[in-house]
Amino acid sequence: MKSSILLVGLLPFLLGGCAATEQDMLAFATDDVRQRATQRQVERRAKTKTAKQLQPQLPAAPLVGASEPSLPPWSVPSPKPLRVLRSTLTPSELFTKVSPAVYALAAEGQPPRQRTSHGSAVAISSKEAITNCHVVANAKSIILANAARTLRAEVVSADPLPDRCYLRVPEGELDPVSGIRDYTTLAVGEAVFTIGSPKGLVNTLGSGLLSGLRKSEGEAEYIQITAPVSEGSSGGGLFDDRGNLIGVTTFTVRDSQNLNFAIAASEFWR
Repeated sequence: MKSSILLVGLLPFLLGGCAATEQDMLAFATDDVRQRATQRQVERRAKTKTAKQLQPQLPAAPLVGASEPSLPPWSVPSPKPLRVLRSTLTPSELFTKVSPAVYALAAEGQPPRQRTSHGSAVAISSKEAITNCHVVANAKSIILANAARTLRAEVVSADPLPDRCYLRVPEGELDPVSGIRDYTTLAVGEAVFTIGSPKGLVNTLGSGLLSGLRKSEGEAEYIQITAPVSEGSSGGGLFDDRGNLIGVTTFTVRDSQNLNFAIAASEFWR
């Protein structure tokens, strides 16, 4: 049976590139979670051998700083693909079929924090791809790359709270996924596969089970999985055993074993 939990209370560890910090992650938490997480930060720092008094500092605003451009408002720029694949594939067949649609993503940050965030994006049309906002929120330039091509992209639609963003490539064409399944058709116990760039290892295949169907406080739909994910997995594709895109890997719960989550692919058309 599908169950519902308040995901914002889990203090998720977002799966952006190695540059992601706990301060960035707190931007997605509730005030109560921020307070408890900040208290833990201070307690850890107090155990060090420094005599300096450290004061917790929360981000002034979620995701973007005052000197950085705001994200565009949420809209659905691309029609939802209607095809649903029916034939079960072997893991090797699945990887061959769907991996061209998963692009490694590098987002160069805005000054003064000109760090580069790494993740992935999944093409859902010849011009649009979907990813997590926390990977691209501070970007002044975004590059998508796979074995066939490297393309420049830009954010055209953003909804930071559930962490869904659309990208568009002004020039060139993407290789889109062949099929997409709705959250309402999923069932706990299904075999699932992840393709992304954990720790910068482009197009890494992982496998596991769909272990839960969850909803956030804002009613966004998330898929809990046992497939392994790591930093850099953000924006990668979650697929069923037929090669249908069912989600975009988004976060894991720290200090846990295989509590990994993807935002449902169908959320990108709501």
